[in-house]
Amino acid sequence: MKTEIESCICAIKIQNSFINGRMEVIPLFSSQEAGPEYLTLGEALEQDLIVVTEVSREGSVPQLAVKNRGMTPVLLIDGEELAGAKQNRVLNTSILVPGGSEIVIPVSCTEHGRWSYASPVFHDSQVMMDFKIRARKMASVGMAMKERKSRVADQAEIWEEIADLSRRAKVASPTGAMRDVYSSKVRELNGYIGAFPLQPGQQGALVYIDGRAAGIEFLSRPEAYARIHDKLIRSYVVEALVGEEAPAAPPDTPEQARDFLRRVAACPAEEFPGVGLGAEFRMEGEDLVGSALVHGSVVVHLACFARDPASRSPGRERMAGYRTRRESHATRNRQARTGRNDETPVW
Repeated sequence: MKTEIESCICAIKIQNSFINGRMEVIPLFSSQEAGPEYLTLGEALEQDLIVVTEVSREGSVPQLAVKNRGMTPVLLIDGEELAGAKQNRVLNTSILVPGGSEIVIPVSCTEHGRWSYASPVFHDSQVMMDFKIRARKMASVGMAMKERKSRVADQAEIWEEIADLSRRAKVASPTGAMRDVYSSKVRELNGYIGAFPLQPGQQGALVYIDGRAAGIEFLSRPEAYARIHDKLIRSYVVEALVGEEAPAAPPDTPEQARDFLRRVAACPAEEFPGVGLGAEFRMEGEDLVGSALVHGSVVVHLACFARDPASRSPGRERMAGYRTRRESHATRNRQARTGRNDETPVW
């Protein structure tokens, strides 16, 4: 079913882009069929149609229990955070929970210093994991799937990455909670959100940071994407806010958005049965890592990230050059990435 991923990418259209600070967001649209109906995690929780709890009174760090009380499937998205119970957790993969079902889902801890009940059930924290940490988690889950058919992530690495994020954000969380970083940056995060507004019919986003592709997210239904747009954008903004003081200069020849999409479509993928409905694809290439959930011959959710380039120590001259070039790069890079200077779809 890798052809479904290729077809999904080919059906994506690009109409405009938005730039603010170190970030550029290119809204994605699609001509493909919307596919099966489903609710998002937030919708289902608001309507009291889904209940997420620890698997037992004692709990288990890498697992949670989910009960879908309704008849409509509920989409849980890789990287979404659930807050409450014994400690906050994040989804290790995207899952389409069948209607009227009870299943156990794979998660990772995002609150190292707490193991006591804050509430009997979980709620939507309105946070999606920082995209760089999410990419590393996705890679470790993919390796675990190949080696032992397990969706357990490298928990120690996640704790280390969250601690590093907190350090760079200058946030001292009493429980080492990833969510506390986001809470400390509410004003700055909201300022960025206003610069990247949701577009009518939008189904995803391709995000650039410092002129380089960072990642892509796509959902099959516009109304579902609308529910996660803000927290998705925040997962990139938080990194742009706390990143290195001297960010990498934009490449002189930026990769066009169409070419990045084609690289995603061509990325090797291995198929596994989904935790809930559908099939799960783990995507991994030399410079990409991602996953896709396919159900009813439609890509319900796709996420793919560019791996970090080799780190280099930026000097003052590079930072000065970055600042003086930003203005001229912005327009040129936007046109180069979208492949045109108007709003004509590129597919």
